[in-house]
Amino acid sequence: MDKLIVLSGVNMVEGGILTVYRSMIDTFSKVHGVKLICLVHDIALFNDYVGLPNVEFREYKEIKTSWFKRIKFEYVTSYALSKELKPDAWISLHDMSARVAVPNQFVYCHNPSPFYQSSSVDLKYDRTFYLFTKFYKFLYGINIKANRYVIVQQQWIARYFQKTYGINNIMVARPVANIRKDDEHRRTTVEPDSFKRLLYPAFPRTFKNFSVLVEAMDLLKQQQREVYNRIQIRLTFDKGMTKFGDYIIEECERRQLDNICFIGLQSKQRLDEMYRNETDALIFPSKLETWGLPLSEAKAFNLPILCAELPYAHETLGDYGKVAFFPPDDVTHLAEKLTALCEGKNIFSTTSFVDDPAYLVSHSWDALVKNILDSLETK
Repeated sequence: MDKLIVLSGVNMVEGGILTVYRSMIDTFSKVHGVKLICLVHDIALFNDYVGLPNVEFREYKEIKTSWFKRIKFEYVTSYALSKELKPDAWISLHDMSARVAVPNQFVYCHNPSPFYQSSSVDLKYDRTFYLFTKFYKFLYGINIKANRYVIVQQQWIARYFQKTYGINNIMVARPVANIRKDDEHRRTTVEPDSFKRLLYPAFPRTFKNFSVLVEAMDLLKQQQREVYNRIQIRLTFDKGMTKFGDYIIEECERRQLDNICFIGLQSKQRLDEMYRNETDALIFPSKLETWGLPLSEAKAFNLPILCAELPYAHETLGDYGKVAFFPPDDVTHLAEKLTALCEGKNIFSTTSFVDDPAYLVSHSWDALVKNILDSLETK
């Protein structure tokens, strides 16, 4: 008999979380004997899967309009749906452990806000995120022990969940950059005396730490103009996207930092082309990630990476030989790294990471889906 599985993600509309949802649909839909019912915000976001014989979509566009509607959906509507559908498993893909009447329930936790030390900058420019840093810890905890497994993206997060919520039934699921081998970037050295093109693909949120780039480039402009003139940093946002993004753009304009370029949102195909042919190194100063997908993408293209020295980065990069870490708030250290890069010095070294055997780790979407399905057979 087919397994009926509900994938619930009515708030997932963009970015990495939407990629997670699509990847789960893509993988589950290829498994013989599995039928999916997908609860989504907008079916148009999933056109590639509409029409598959074993995938059904149900649309809930109003849920994103308020937190009250979201809470009602997770704890009232979902319960009624579970009684109606009688699925074998219910997988909540957006952090909250739904109240459902099913034999097997799972939650995928991706929001990193509880792990962040917020500041007045976050309160001023991203009040919602600031509030998330204060209460999301409690939101995660509601009904969390009803899950057969809690799914997180990294082992340091798993340890946080163990300590905070007293649970041990945790899966670690590592997102995978979907890059074909023949698309890999082949550059193996950075030539001295050339113009350095650095890319930072990120949405303009406060925790993405764009400020350290602005300060480092401003320092170089004031003290080492010849180095500044040989660096271009491209950021994938533009005016009007967020209040904080507008602040960063205004700061660059005020300081006349023309070598920080705002290129707007880019498609996946365009980003791959930039990784392949138009980028000398990825720069990634983010202070907060549950994964940090651009790190995986740059690694797949064999690009050098300048990255914040934080636990998420070590785990995401795993074993890789072209990494230069810097303290995320140390402007001078970053400016020195950029100077050495322009001078052709070898600033990159090897990093490595060893999995903790205490956790069930999936290194691919196929492995995650297999682990979920295998757990349904275990009483």
